[in-house]
Amino acid sequence: MIDRIRVGKRIGQRRRKLGISQTALAERLGVTSQAVSKWERGSGLPDIELLLALSRLFGTSVNALLEGGDPIAEMGLGISPSGGVYDFLAGRDLSEYDSFSDMLVRGGVMAESWRRSARADHPFREIGRRIAEAGGRILEIGAGPGGGFMPFILRADPNAAVIVTDLVPGVVREWKRVLDAESDSPNLGYAVCDFTSLPFPDASFDTVSDCGGIANAVGDRDRALAEAYRVLKPGGMLVTFNFFVGAEEKIPPGIRELLEAEYPDAFRDLYAETVSAGFRKIESEIVDVRSTDRDDSGFALRCREIGIRLKRTGYVRVCIKGL
Repeated sequence: MIDRIRVGKRIGQRRRKLGISQTALAERLGVTSQAVSKWERGSGLPDIELLLALSRLFGTSVNALLEGGDPIAEMGLGISPSGGVYDFLAGRDLSEYDSFSDMLVRGGVMAESWRRSARADHPFREIGRRIAEAGGRILEIGAGPGGGFMPFILRADPNAAVIVTDLVPGVVREWKRVLDAESDSPNLGYAVCDFTSLPFPDASFDTVSDCGGIANAVGDRDRALAEAYRVLKPGGMLVTFNFFVGAEEKIPPGIRELLEAEYPDAFRDLYAETVSAGFRKIESEIVDVRSTDRDDSGFALRCREIGIRLKRTGYVRVCIKGL
């Protein structure tokens, strides 16, 4: 089935690339500006003669306008989307996450995350630009309510080919709804999948981006890193972000053991695990430092409950797969 929303985005994007208004495009085609507006909103489709005229004007094919760059469809995985989302876990009971995703949807969390990504001072803006400039096909794993690096990649380049994934179906579907409404990106794919066992072929991505997903994986983190390595092309990069408590922090006896038992990931920077996965060129950059008395994470709230103040370091790590 043709996704009219995506067709509309492709028409609008190519029109803007030509630097012409909806009215100017309508005049060239002999239709009303209302008709062009309707196409771009996804409320209707041009007829075949107008599609041919648009393809000639934009220097592309009718198929490219209608089918575009769905980066999952391009892989030929033998699965069809439902409502634009590919569900690779359709036989798995994920109902335990329903209340969580319902809460996010009701609270408009993804829409707010998208709006926040427009802030010029956000530290992820530069990271998103770097990923976008690298080009190629991008896999955002464990997008979650914040979207990971995906919103910043699309702010830098609306044409970026990004597959948005999460284990929770409601999270993926809500991101599709938000991006359909608020972004002009025509080359997006959406997949419900487990990133400890990715459904994609070997060497199929230029970048895997991860914002805390691997560290908080449901399952084996080492397996998640191995899967990120597997699906990357030689020379491709894994860009990952996470917070951890550094070894320099002074923690009273017994408190560290308590916190490690409840939040083991809070003390792991995953560097050794990344090397073990096969990555060789690894660069780390500190982008944020937070005190647990100024943080709303579960870990920070627990620290406040037991009366301890710790510093958490947020780092971005860029890891290159060898040629």
